[in-house]
Amino acid sequence: MAIIRVYCGVFLGFIRGVVFAIGYTLVYHQLIFTWHGPSLSGAYIEVHGTVQQTRVLGATQFVTLRLNDVAGYAVPFYQNHLLSVAVHANQPVAMGAKLSADMRLKSKRWRVNYDALDRRIYGFLHGFSFTASSPKNITITNASPSIRQRYLAWLKAQLQPLELKGVYLALLSAERSDIEPKHNQFFKHSGIIHLLAISGLHISLLYGLCFIGIKCGLWCVAHGVRSGQWQQALTNRLVAGAALLISGIFVLLCALPISAQRAWLMLAVFVWLYFSRQHYSLSRCLLIALACVLLANPFALLNIGLWFSFLAVAAIVIALVQSQRWHWLSRYMFIQLWLFIALAPLSAATFGGFSWASAPVNLVAVPFVSFILLPLLIVVVLTGFSEPMLWLLRQLDLALSSTLEEVIELGPVLWFSTGELDITVVMIYYLAVMAMLIKPSLWPVCYAGGLFVGYCAQQWVYQPRWQLDVLDVGHGLSIVISRQGKAVVYDLGPSYFSRYSIVKNTLLPIINARDLQVEHTIISHSDNDHAGGLEHWLQAGYGHTLKPFHNGNPGICRMSELSWHGLTVRSIWPHSNQQNDNANSCVVHISDGKYNVLLSGDITEREEQQLLTQDKIRPVDVLVSAHHGSDSSSSAAFIKQAKPKVVIHSSGARRNWQMPHPVVFARFAAHNAEQYQTKLQGGIRVQFYDTEMQIKTAKADKSYWFISD
Repeated sequence: MAIIRVYCGVFLGFIRGVVFAIGYTLVYHQLIFTWHGPSLSGAYIEVHGTVQQTRVLGATQFVTLRLNDVAGYAVPFYQNHLLSVAVHANQPVAMGAKLSADMRLKSKRWRVNYDALDRRIYGFLHGFSFTASSPKNITITNASPSIRQRYLAWLKAQLQPLELKGVYLALLSAERSDIEPKHNQFFKHSGIIHLLAISGLHISLLYGLCFIGIKCGLWCVAHGVRSGQWQQALTNRLVAGAALLISGIFVLLCALPISAQRAWLMLAVFVWLYFSRQHYSLSRCLLIALACVLLANPFALLNIGLWFSFLAVAAIVIALVQSQRWHWLSRYMFIQLWLFIALAPLSAATFGGFSWASAPVNLVAVPFVSFILLPLLIVVVLTGFSEPMLWLLRQLDLALSSTLEEVIELGPVLWFSTGELDITVVMIYYLAVMAMLIKPSLWPVCYAGGLFVGYCAQQWVYQPRWQLDVLDVGHGLSIVISRQGKAVVYDLGPSYFSRYSIVKNTLLPIINARDLQVEHTIISHSDNDHAGGLEHWLQAGYGHTLKPFHNGNPGICRMSELSWHGLTVRSIWPHSNQQNDNANSCVVHISDGKYNVLLSGDITEREEQQLLTQDKIRPVDVLVSAHHGSDSSSSAAFIKQAKPKVVIHSSGARRNWQMPHPVVFARFAAHNAEQYQTKLQGGIRVQFYDTEMQIKTAKADKSYWFISD
């Protein structure tokens, strides 16, 4: 009976914990994240906000506002609703300024694709709720920037002359935007990018330096004055509290990243347990820190940084426990090995690969950052960038930057690409490791191996013959046709201000995540929404893939037919140079002998009629609508001849463009075609099997109860 009572008590305690967690999360979501203001009807309303971020591109300033008042509704101080808006103002908009204007607000819409990080989660966690267009009656009132903004401005001004200023800024403020892309990529490939995160390394060093500094200062002040043991203990508590407070202020200045929250909370628990003379352990501190983080924000579980941070510390704790009697050097090497074992699968699931050399590289990098670079940076800041300390930093910067330039080419060699790694495989891996820790034997490994083999066999049996992905790129088009790890890319999506492009932010990450080898590229025509990312595509090294259909010249699509891994890829238009870019669109027919796909670019009814006259249109299973569903295309005669079973409209959410046009939508509906829209359903994936064709949508497969768009 005692055993039954114990087990029932544990079970009931678990149920109570689950019920509390669910209730707390629902209340938190309703209180913190839910918009309780006026409904957005598309009409102009008066908006007041505080400028959080600005970015100038040409004559336009892109401003991020923290909403304070919307149409008379005062946004509660504990809610963080952000608004993105383009401002054409004569005076520059400064950080911290108050901006008022009449705007038409609409909910923020994030692009959602398979095999890519879900940016909706980022927007949800950071408060990006709305966008606005055509602001009128703009009033800007300059105000003092926040303490963090002034801290960042001060750091940037002091670090500006240094070669690796972006790295130092990240180490001192968690602001990574100034790190050069080539350096950031090298840190990722070598497995040391975690050192740039504000974590236990930073917090413990700052705490230690502050504790020693305050202690020495008090000793100098009270030198020669005797004090009792209770006074000494009281002084230690005060010094520890002051050092903890300074560390907490630093975490606030860094905008409360998850890793820093975890480190500071663990340190606070450790200090409290130490001075209260209670039994403590690292695992207990870690669990208390996790509970505090989740109480502060239960949706922090959506932040991948939380998983990396807590999993890394858990791995260190396990390694320390299992190597208690070892030599310190052996323990240090064992910790690095455990970190690799713990983080490699999570890295593969998140980034499509991991650094196979992370353990040996960290053996050198961690001591260098811990005992040389980071202490020097902290001392430089605490001394207000005094000239002697700044001189030392300059000498170290010269040596470090030259060394980095010599080894930066090794980055890709150190990275092992795993491609698309299913979360099920990751879960099996971690369950096997946990089972091995609980009961060290081969049985957990054999059991996990059986599960893994069974899962892989199931995936292999149900693997589609080939696949078509119409990416969610806003107003534009980009399609990936894949088979057996090889790919054909049709169109590259838009680019904006020659800086932001779909190629860099969506297409290339998807290709890398799936470990696809792109063999051919087809560009329908030279409009920005179809070929805007060409420059970045060429920079990525894919210029040779343009030869079959463009002969190296992306502005001209030539008639060509290609037998590609069991598929026939054939361009059926244009047969000659046409009067405009849309008319010159490269229309491509793809077939495996059973299923047929037609990609129609931006052709209009005129070109459709010529294709019908030339008898080049055959019934197809999947049609990507011409010109994003515009009413200038998709004539009744064309639809009648093509007889598509599935129609995919790749279009943006701008309502004034009306794409797909209601008339076109009705035409396809009259022929019983099943229609999909990227602006509503995200990326559309069509999988072709031997006996069937399956259609999946990214938003349906990545649906969250707490996000609606």
